Amino acid sequence: MPPLPHQRFAVTEDAHSFRVSLPLSDRFGEVGRLELVMSREAVSQRVLRRFQPLFTLLGGCLLFLGAFVSGAQRLWMRHPRRGLGAAFSLSFLGLTLATSLALADLYSDGLHQRTSSLAHSLARRLNEAARLGLTLSHLRGLDTLLEEYQRTNADLGSLALIADERVLVQVDAGAGRTGDERFEYTIDLELTEGPWNLPVRLEVDAAKGALQARLWRTVPGFLFLFAASSLLGLLVLGALSPLPRRGSGSRVFEQRTVGRLQPLAFLGGFLEGLPFAFLPVAAEALLPGGGAALLAVAFQGACALAFVPSERYARQGHLGRWLVVALGVSTAAFALMAFTSDLRAWLVLRGLCGFGLGALAAGTRAYLLAALPPGQPPRRMARLTLARGGGLLAGTVLGALVAAHLGPSPVFLFAALCGLGALAYSRHWLPPVEARDRSAGPRAFRASLTLPPLPPGAWSPRDHRWALLFVGLPSWLSRGGVLGLVLPLWLVGEGQDTDRIGQLLALVALGALVPHALPARLDGSRRLLQGGVLGTGLSLLALSAFGSLEPVRALALCLLGMSLGLVHVPLDHHVESQPAESTRRRSWAAITPLLSALAQCVGPLLVSAFWRPPEDPLPVLGGLGVGVLLLGAAHSWMTRASPGREVRHA
Repeated sequence: MPPLPHQRFAVTEDAHSFRVSLPLSDRFGEVGRLELVMSREAVSQRVLRRFQPLFTLLGGCLLFLGAFVSGAQRLWMRHPRRGLGAAFSLSFLGLTLATSLALADLYSDGLHQRTSSLAHSLARRLNEAARLGLTLSHLRGLDTLLEEYQRTNADLGSLALIADERVLVQVDAGAGRTGDERFEYTIDLELTEGPWNLPVRLEVDAAKGALQARLWRTVPGFLFLFAASSLLGLLVLGALSPLPRRGSGSRVFEQRTVGRLQPLAFLGGFLEGLPFAFLPVAAEALLPGGGAALLAVAFQGACALAFVPSERYARQGHLGRWLVVALGVSTAAFALMAFTSDLRAWLVLRGLCGFGLGALAAGTRAYLLAALPPGQPPRRMARLTLARGGGLLAGTVLGALVAAHLGPSPVFLFAALCGLGALAYSRHWLPPVEARDRSAGPRAFRASLTLPPLPPGAWSPRDHRWALLFVGLPSWLSRGGVLGLVLPLWLVGEGQDTDRIGQLLALVALGALVPHALPARLDGSRRLLQGGVLGTGLSLLALSAFGSLEPVRALALCLLGMSLGLVHVPLDHHVESQPAESTRRRSWAAITPLLSALAQCVGPLLVSAFWRPPEDPLPVLGGLGVGVLLLGAAHSWMTRASPGREVRHA
């Protein structure tokens, strides 16, 4: 990594060690360099020891949750219990507090250890001077040394070297801020050589505001995790509800089936979001100028490819086997990514992850359509989208938090563990499609990715085609190019850490959940679609004009997520209005997920053709915003309704 301003040393790293290079100079200039090497394994072991109690708590919670799920259906879940959702949220709140305390303890311990190293280094230097018969009055350059150390450790407020209660050197960066509350600690220098018999100590104080500011930076991420965990608690309660017995009606079976599919959709979004914040940055570091774009193309392209066999397996009735294969492939790929840092291997493994997660998304969609009768409104399909969005929110924040403090390998291993859990869930907890009581009504199952038709008066196939071409494609291209490539690389170029990048990306996922809170009668209305197009264009223009301002950036990203949700929900859940349409026209509804994945695959390539980091991405964002607005205006003009009539989407 490049040295910071006013920093005299450079830090580089590889797969095995950290290397610190210190220049050695005299009055004539630099005469050499001193290199210090520290094993990455030693650093990781120290961090893992600090987090060991937290990992023990997390493992205990997971074991308890597994035992609870296995026994809850037989013992307690004949009727849903609302108190269980509150207990789930409270347990996660306790885990959040434990994580916060562990991070605070790790940070304060690191600050003390760095200063202790300085004190021991000073003691060795002073002992060498005393061995030569020098006294403190003969020494020069101590003030420069402390100033340099304070400059490279901005969290420290002041340092003072005191001998026999007399201040020899003092460096204070908090001048003019005497009202700040501070904490202090003292390190005694063990001087044993020469004629020195004076007690010498190094006093350090740091503003508590620095530590509190570091902790407050993590608060938004924990709030996002708490919201997502509350949603997961509700989904778990729905999944624990037992399936009805035969003769109890198909409607109850459909509701319970949706409830059991929602945790699986949550896990799919969670696995997709875990490496979302740090993987583009890591790929760009391995191959500057195109690594991040190639990795995004491999993932989204494989995700689009997975929709092709999903339709065939859905029609053949092998959904359970297909889900097991998809989750097994993605789990193995995540596990292997933890043990390699080669870009070519990452491209192959990331493609396998995309194939598995794409097949999971297509499989859950097909499974739900198999359980829904013809003519069923797509509101329950939106419940799967809501669950997937909650998982994407939680995965983005948690993956960024873990990667910022432990590195990417634990994130991949955790993703593999979650993939195993999702595989076991789909294998043992999802009911077979044939379990539905067919005697409850003449409605047959559908095993297809094409949604059943609604009565006339809904969105026509012609309007749907124009919406896909003029609204859907630009928004999907913007999502793949901006969120998957531009935003992470732009933020890391500004000096933002991985944790902060994850929080900003989570704002987009949080905004995408807002449209699901709208009343059902507003779902997919033409005005909401136009509002989504307008919001997408304006948010991209705001990022291009005022993206350097932190509040504007956060608001623009939240607006971008909400606008993309307003656009994607009616397109993803579209139901064609006339059952007599030809197969060619009906295929537009079936290929919407495939078209979405392909557009998000092309988006990073399109953006990378006009932008290379560390260039300023603001012109590219502005161009995307103008393009989205122009195409949205063209769609609005081409599908304008006659007076007194509003074309409604599904």
